[in-house]
This record gives sequence, structure tokens and C-alpha cells, in this order.
Amino acid sequence: MTASTEQRQTFSDLKHSHPDWHHPIKSVFKEVVEIRRDLRKHPELAFEETRTATIVAEKLKNWGYEVQEEVGKTGVVGILRSNKPGPVVGLRADMDALPMMDEIDKPYSSVNDGLAHTCGHDAHTAILLGVAKVLAEKGITGGTLKLVFQPAEEIGAGAKAMIEDGALTNPQVEVMAGLHVHPTVHTGMFAITKTEHSCAAVDIFEMEVTGQGGHAAHPHKTVDPIAISGQVLVSLQQIVSRQIDPLDSVVISFGQIEAGTKATIIPNSVKLKGTVRTLNPETRAQMPKRIEMIAKGIATSFGGDCSLDYHHVTPSNRNDPAVREKLLSTIESLYGKDSIKRTTPSMGGEDFSYYSEQVPSVFFQLGTNGGDNTAYPNHNTKFNVDEESFLYGISVLSIFANNYLNKGETE
Repeated sequence: MTASTEQRQTFSDLKHSHPDWHHPIKSVFKEVVEIRRDLRKHPELAFEETRTATIVAEKLKNWGYEVQEEVGKTGVVGILRSNKPGPVVGLRADMDALPMMDEIDKPYSSVNDGLAHTCGHDAHTAILLGVAKVLAEKGITGGTLKLVFQPAEEIGAGAKAMIEDGALTNPQVEVMAGLHVHPTVHTGMFAITKTEHSCAAVDIFEMEVTGQGGHAAHPHKTVDPIAISGQVLVSLQQIVSRQIDPLDSVVISFGQIEAGTKATIIPNSVKLKGTVRTLNPETRAQMPKRIEMIAKGIATSFGGDCSLDYHHVTPSNRNDPAVREKLLSTIESLYGKDSIKRTTPSMGGEDFSYYSEQVPSVFFQLGTNGGDNTAYPNHNTKFNVDEESFLYGISVLSIFANNYLNKGETE
């Protein structure tokens, strides 16, 4: 056993350090696991989470929450009020699944063919329900707790829809927190970025390069859009390597190329589809113009043309420094400094970022790797989580929220 492992506490140590929290959290664990397995077995796609939302709403009502349903179409908001004024703390979980096969060899593998909870949103929902029950049973002595169960994270639309439908108002949320289960982090560990931004902004674009088709045996009599597209593909990477500060972060990736009907025919046009990922909002704002300028310039120089259809999907996620420090102090008080892994930002997207634009927020990773069976990456057909990690997620979110509701006072 290493020195850092010896210093890091486990959930069982809470019996001594936080006895008032250990038993309530431990007592909800079995139900949380049952909820999670049921959700894993019955996944639902974005904005179709009606069964999931019904389960969430019924649980919250049974535990004494004020419940708002159909927020942002299929979202649920649960409100728990104290009898004293104080801050309004929001906690969020996403509920939607992915359109892919579930290949885990478990009784709770998906029964909905072609749908799977292979990103862990079933775990997020179950963990937040665990927090809901713990705080309802213990009671909150100040402020208001607001739990946001969100649809459609996988398409980057659920958070925005819930915000537009008033999820952060009446009462107005003052601080927000969320987590994501992750197999790169071991159970009992937590990861958070060293820098302000934790996830990248996500943009999607479609580009059409047009030329003049003809016989492949006589390319000199055509304006070959495939050849032009090859030049565009290579040249756009110069934005990343030569036009952006090397200390900034930009990714331009192409995922689809569509052209042609036959090997002997040069087509009239080529469609290129891709994504842009950025951390810095100012850099993000520059990308459409930079991409169009380069692509159109190359196309016209060869006698063709190029059009760009560019869509902003989700912004980059910002961890508020003060809220981040409050989370870190909570984790350290429970499990020690060595339970926290400082990481670099992910260029993946996360629509929790919409909340971080509205209120001071923090987003972190919960370690769920308990061995080979739970080491598969997110979005893999065999992705699964170590359910013991739920104890860590419930404890951190519960005590983080409680500390804020008590104006930062620790237990």
C-alpha cells in the first residue's frame, strides 16, 4: 500500500469522521442501486425520457419535495425548502441514453433494442435521487435545495430547454453542481480540472465544395471537387497549428465525407461534415470566419466554390473558482487531498455548460473504475460502473449542498 493510499480515506471511514452522514447514506444505497439497474434496463433517448421522469417525480413526491414535471419537455425539478432564508443550491443529473447496443452480461442489460445507458446517465439520476432521499430524511436547516433532472444531454439540448422553461428561477438558483461518472478514475477518487474550463464548446459544421463534374479519365476538363476537398482538409488543420496560440486549445475534426456515385465519375460536389472544439469563448467566435476564409479561398483558386453551414451547439463549461474551492474542501474533509486527481480539460462537450453560463457552478468526475469490467470507456457497448462509487457521489453532493445551505459551515 502506497503512502497516498494510506492517507486517503474510504466511505467506511465516515462512520468515525461523519457519523451523522454515514448511516443515512449507507441506508439508501440498496435502493439507489435498484433504481440505477432499472434505469439501465429501460433506457430512453433524448426528450423521450417519460418513464424515467415518472419514476423520478414519484420518488421526489414520496420524499416530500415540491415537484415540477415536463420542464424542458421531459425534465423534472424537485424543490425542498427549509423554514429559514438562505441560499438556493442546485444539483443536476441528466437522464437520457444513447442509440447503441448494450453488451454488458448482466441481468439489468438494456431490454430496449438499440438503446443503452453507455454514458452513465442512469447512474447520475440514481445518485441524485440518493441525495434527494438523504437530505429529505435529514432535513435542511436553511435555504432551498433544487434538484434538476435533465433530458437530452447527449444532443446538447436539454439544459438549454430546462433553463428556458424556468428551471433556474422561482426560486433563483445561486450555485450549481454536477458530476459525471468516469472509468479513467478509480472508485473512491474524484477528478477536476486544474484550469477554469473543464469541457470544450461543441460546434458542428457542414461544408459543400462545388466544382464541375465529368469523366474521371479526363480530369483536366473538370473542376474536381474531390481534389479541392483534399486541399481544404489539409489546410484547415493549419488553423490549429499556425493561426492559434499553441497554449490555446482547438480541435477541428471531419467525421463525414459524402461524394460521388461511381469510381469513373468526377462528381459536381462534395459534402464535408465535422466538428470544432474550443475552450476559449473568444477563440470559438473566430472559428466560422477562419474556416470559411480558408476553404472558400482554396476552392475559388481552383475554379470551384465552397459554402459553410456552421452551428454552435454547447458552450465550454466553466468552473467558478469559489465554488470549485468549496467542492474541493468538501471532498478533502471527507476523503483527504489524495482522493482528488487534478486533470486537464476535456475537448468533449457537456451541456451542463449552459448552467455555468447562468450561475456560479462546478462540474467534476466521479471515479467508477472498480476493475476490468468497469474500465470500458464511455460510449462503449460494454461500459459499466462500479456501484460502490455511488456512496462517494451521494456523500460529496449531499454534504457540499448542506454546507452551502448552512452558509458554508461544515459539520
